[in-house]
Amino acid sequence: MAQEPPTAAERSRQPGLPGGAGARGASGAEEAAGHRTSVLSGTRVLVTRTPDRAASLIAALRVAGARPVLAPVQEAAAVTGAESRDLARLITEAAGSGAPHWLAVTSVNTVRAASRVAQGEGKSLGEFLSGAVRRGLKVAAVGKATGAALEENGVPVDLLPAEGQYSAEGMVACWPKAEASSRSARVFLPQSAAARPALRDGLSALGWTVETAVAYRMVPWPAEEPLAPSPVPSGLAVWGTDRARQELAAGNVDLVVATAPSMIDALVGGATERQRAAMGDTVGFVAMGEPTRQAAERLGIAAQVARTPDIDGLLTALEEKREMSTGHSELGYGTASPAMGPVHRPRRLRSSPIMRAHVRETHLHPSQLILPVFVREGATEPRPITAMPGVVQHSLDSLRRAAAEAVELGLGGIMIFGVPTTLDATGSGIVDDEGILNTALRAVRSEVGDDILVMADLCLDEFTDHGHCGVLDEQGRVDNDATLELYAQAAVAQARAGAHVLGPSGMMDGQVGVIRGALDRAGFIDVSVLAYSVKYASAFYGPFREAVDSTLTGDRKAYQMDPANRREALRELRLDLDEGADMVMVKPAMSYLDMVREVADHSTVPVSAYQISGEYSMIQAAAANGWIDRRAAIEESVLSIRRAGADTVLTYFAAELARWWREQNG
Repeated sequence: MAQEPPTAAERSRQPGLPGGAGARGASGAEEAAGHRTSVLSGTRVLVTRTPDRAASLIAALRVAGARPVLAPVQEAAAVTGAESRDLARLITEAAGSGAPHWLAVTSVNTVRAASRVAQGEGKSLGEFLSGAVRRGLKVAAVGKATGAALEENGVPVDLLPAEGQYSAEGMVACWPKAEASSRSARVFLPQSAAARPALRDGLSALGWTVETAVAYRMVPWPAEEPLAPSPVPSGLAVWGTDRARQELAAGNVDLVVATAPSMIDALVGGATERQRAAMGDTVGFVAMGEPTRQAAERLGIAAQVARTPDIDGLLTALEEKREMSTGHSELGYGTASPAMGPVHRPRRLRSSPIMRAHVRETHLHPSQLILPVFVREGATEPRPITAMPGVVQHSLDSLRRAAAEAVELGLGGIMIFGVPTTLDATGSGIVDDEGILNTALRAVRSEVGDDILVMADLCLDEFTDHGHCGVLDEQGRVDNDATLELYAQAAVAQARAGAHVLGPSGMMDGQVGVIRGALDRAGFIDVSVLAYSVKYASAFYGPFREAVDSTLTGDRKAYQMDPANRREALRELRLDLDEGADMVMVKPAMSYLDMVREVADHSTVPVSAYQISGEYSMIQAAAANGWIDRRAAIEESVLSIRRAGADTVLTYFAAELARWWREQNG
């Protein structure tokens, strides 16, 4: 037997979206939602909210027979530094005030941010503000969900806009004017960094002195330091932003619930023109409020506003939007009538080679490819690398020829790795102007000049007798800061030898900043840094160890990244960008395509990815055994790296791919 729907007051205190689960929530509301099943059953509904805020709507959609998918897009992150101090000052001043002052709270996230300030003092938010409330401080909430969050934290709410007016404009409409005798009366307004000025300006027009502080910032999901943990419920599909855009553009989503202007801006605003046009043609959008509808309209998306920003209002709007879609009301997605057959036929765009070429989204070009090469000290002829069929350790002469061929093929760059014959504990050969790597750099620059980017691997592992990427301390551990001193010297030596681009690959903390500083002080301000920002401790490096005659014992897990980690990669990326990286890299590539996409979504500089030795050798071995089509596998593997978001790809197949490209394009 279905439970009685909760009252409006009870619903306002349920977690999740404004209005809580309501009559459509997870509390056994099958009977209440059953009438929607014929309309929403089987539809894929994308919800743009973090798991903790979307739980009630997800449950209600499931009850209605829909197939919900979560695309958090953004989440609230705690402020830091000066913004954190400003927020603490504002909340503390509110706690020390009383009548006739007000505290205006515009979101659940603001409640969470203010609670963090109180927790820093060892108190709940209610305890922190209790004295001010007793002295007459009034508290206003933008809507039911915010009001419920305040009351759950022990803060009474004195002002709430009327039903259907949960917005900045709604707050202004019911806010009292400041009394003439209280012109110094203040409104404390902690708010999102992206908040519209409507509330601040409206309150100022009513005679109030408004003091603001940034309470939180909306950042790409997942945030490094979210305001609140948001575990994903089991069995729920969660898409990253890029995948959500792709699925929307492909027509694989029926309806979207847009919960805030920032969400629609991030999801649709960052899409390509083609994706955006496809979204508007094939997907129904429902906006949680008028500001969100307006944000969608600015992006060319016609969204329907839910009459009320709660579960019932959203489900009703979704139902209406679905019924307005051609042929969707009774027959299901994509069927206008039994006689007509499917309305949407994606196969039309796959019907012929010329059509497939016309709509192809990702392309390979030689200029996007970088060829890694190895040069061996003292070699008089190329030496095959057994574990990497088709790859050699070059002599200086054969390296010059390979570089000249790379120019002729139109490759984007050549990355040079040195293989010295003399090793020592500190890898001093890397800073030696006459060492094999710096000698090779001069030789290649004299051969090709500026016709191709000449890149240098900047790492100690090829030059140390222990095979690690840094100097070891007395306990046999890599000494990060001592290593940085050598990296700085090596950077200047490689720049002096003619490198256009340096690739620090050792994963030492602070390496990009130290290298950038050393280059600038030495006058090499135009030498670029391609930071190996996201380099995992991978099993697929095996063949590379033979390529550089590695003497490594043990592993590099104390400085290369754990393959299990994702958020750590975004932290490494941010740090390298802050330190001045000109380009960034993900390594390996094929086993970490998700991270290539993550980095591409968040990077403000070009992104490279390295198809490493083990990935190369797997393809070679499988092809040699007749298990796969070699050329097709090579092209598909590198295309997938580009499709994932890499602007350039380091691959041992670079020259061969460029030759094939020339065959096809003349």
